[in-house]
Amino acid sequence: MPQTNTVKQASSPGERVQRLRAACDLTSCQLAEMAGIPAEHVMQFESNLPLPLDSKRRILKELWGLRAKQNGA
Repeated sequence: MPQTNTVKQASSPGERVQRLRAACDLTSCQLAEMAGIPAEHVMQFESNLPLPLDSKRRILKELWGLRAKQNGA
Protein backbone atom coordinates (compact mmCIF):
# COMPACT_ATOMS: atom_id res chain seq x y z
CA MET A 1 0.00 0.00 0.00
CA PRO A 2 1.53 3.36 -0.98
CA GLN A 3 2.21 5.80 1.77
CA THR A 4 0.65 9.23 1.35
CA ASN A 5 2.11 12.31 2.88
CA THR A 6 -0.24 14.99 3.99
CA VAL A 7 0.98 18.50 4.21
CA LYS A 8 -0.67 20.71 6.74
CA GLN A 9 -1.50 23.98 5.08
CA ALA A 10 -0.01 26.99 6.83
CA SER A 11 -2.57 29.28 8.35
CA SER A 12 -3.32 32.50 6.55
CA PRO A 13 -2.28 35.89 7.93
CA GLY A 14 -5.90 36.58 8.81
CA GLU A 15 -6.20 33.36 10.79
CA ARG A 16 -3.01 34.15 12.68
CA VAL A 17 -4.26 37.67 13.49
CA GLN A 18 -7.58 36.26 14.68
CA ARG A 19 -5.83 33.75 16.97
CA LEU A 20 -3.52 36.43 18.35
CA ARG A 21 -6.44 38.80 18.98
CA ALA A 22 -8.34 36.06 20.80
CA ALA A 23 -5.24 35.18 22.84
CA CYS A 24 -5.10 38.83 23.93
CA ASP A 25 -8.77 38.51 24.96
CA LEU A 26 -9.93 41.29 22.62
CA THR A 27 -12.96 41.65 20.41
CA SER A 28 -12.48 42.92 16.88
CA CYS A 29 -14.19 46.16 17.92
CA GLN A 30 -11.81 46.64 20.84
CA LEU A 31 -8.79 46.05 18.63
CA ALA A 32 -10.11 48.45 16.01
CA GLU A 33 -10.64 51.15 18.64
CA MET A 34 -7.12 50.67 19.98
CA ALA A 35 -5.67 50.84 16.46
CA GLY A 36 -7.78 53.85 15.48
CA ILE A 37 -9.38 52.14 12.50
CA PRO A 38 -12.91 51.02 11.57
CA ALA A 39 -13.97 47.64 13.01
CA GLU A 40 -14.69 46.48 9.46
CA HIS A 41 -10.96 46.64 8.73
CA VAL A 42 -10.18 44.12 11.47
CA MET A 43 -12.88 41.81 10.12
CA GLN A 44 -11.56 42.22 6.58
CA PHE A 45 -8.02 41.40 7.68
CA GLU A 46 -9.18 38.29 9.54
CA SER A 47 -11.15 37.22 6.44
CA ASN A 48 -8.11 37.79 4.20
CA LEU A 49 -9.88 40.50 2.25
CA PRO A 50 -8.08 43.52 0.82
CA LEU A 51 -7.76 46.59 3.00
CA PRO A 52 -5.43 49.59 3.27
CA LEU A 53 -1.84 48.76 4.19
CA ASP A 54 -1.91 51.35 6.99
CA SER A 55 -4.81 49.50 8.65
CA LYS A 56 -2.88 46.22 8.49
CA ARG A 57 0.14 47.94 10.01
CA ARG A 58 -1.92 49.44 12.84
CA ILE A 59 -3.57 46.10 13.65
CA LEU A 60 -0.26 44.27 13.78
CA LYS A 61 1.42 47.01 15.79
CA GLU A 62 -1.28 46.83 18.47
CA LEU A 63 -1.28 43.04 18.63
CA TRP A 64 2.50 42.73 18.76
CA GLY A 65 2.66 45.39 21.46
CA LEU A 66 0.07 43.58 23.57
CA ARG A 67 1.77 40.25 23.02
CA ALA A 68 5.11 41.70 24.12
CA LYS A 69 3.52 43.02 27.32
CA GLN A 70 2.01 39.61 28.03
CA ASN A 71 5.39 37.96 27.57
CA GLY A 72 7.04 40.41 29.96
CA ALA A 73 9.10 42.31 27.42
